[in-house]
Amino acid sequence: MKSNYEPLGKHIRLVDYRNSEEVTSTVLGISIDKEFMPSVANVIGTDLSRYKLISKGLFACNPMHVGRDERLPIALYEKGSPAIVSPAYFMFEIIDRDVLNEEYLMMWFRRPEFDRECWFMTDGSVRGGITWDDLCRIKLPVPSYARQCEIVESYRAITDRIALKRAENDNLAA
Repeated sequence: MKSNYEPLGKHIRLVDYRNSEEVTSTVLGISIDKEFMPSVANVIGTDLSRYKLISKGLFACNPMHVGRDERLPIALYEKGSPAIVSPAYFMFEIIDRDVLNEEYLMMWFRRPEFDRECWFMTDGSVRGGITWDDLCRIKLPVPSYARQCEIVESYRAITDRIALKRAENDNLAA
C-alpha cells in the first residue's frame, strides 16, 4: 500500500522571508488545531523586522512543542494580507504546485497518524522538537494532481455538511 508514498522533502523547501521592511506588525502563532491565531507572546519592544513574513500559500510550523503536545503545530496561510511569525518557526512552500496540492498537503498534516509520526521522531529534549530533516523524511501518498483535487473537494463537502448540521443543531437547541 505504501508503494506510492514519497518523502515530504521531495516536495517542499524552506523559505525565509523576513519582515525587514516592517510590512506588518500582525504577529501570529499556530494552535495545536493547526490554525493560525493571534500570538500570545509579549512583543513590546521586540524587533519585528527579524520575524518571518508569511503570505498566502506558505506553510509555517512550530517545531519545538511536538514532544509536549504530541501534535505538530503546522498551518497553511490562506489570507491575502501578509503577517509575521516567530523566527523560530519553519516556513516552507511546495516546490511544484502542479504535482502537490497545498490543500491536500494540509489535509495530510491534520491526520492523527501524521502527528504520531512527528511525535515519534522528536529529539527527546525538554521541548521535544522535531528537526527539518526529520520532517522531510516523513512519507506521504502523492496520487495524481487530479485525484488530489477530488479528495480535497470530497473533504470540503463533508466538512461543509458537518458545519451545516452543527449550525442546525445549535439553532434547535436555542
